[in-house]
Amino acid sequence: MTELSQGQRVDWWRILDDLRRSGLGFLDVSKGTGIPTATLAGYKNLDVEPKHADGSVLITLWKRRHDGAIVPIMKGSVRSRQRG
Repeated sequence: MTELSQGQRVDWWRILDDLRRSGLGFLDVSKGTGIPTATLAGYKNLDVEPKHADGSVLITLWKRRHDGAIVPIMKGSVRSRQRG
């Protein structure tokens, strides 16, 4: 998996948007990963963190589509955003 420093997290919106731009919509990602489309929408639109297993599968798929590029990360955490 990707190593994150304190105060960083994977940018799931970017991961899913990059997959969409590479030709994989939610339905395609869902069929390939077993993650329901409604769950994928939550990861992208509701700032929800995936379970470890789902996150690992999405990052693996993203890396395959992007030749092992560095996974997009962002500052902050879901918890800190919910408090503010």
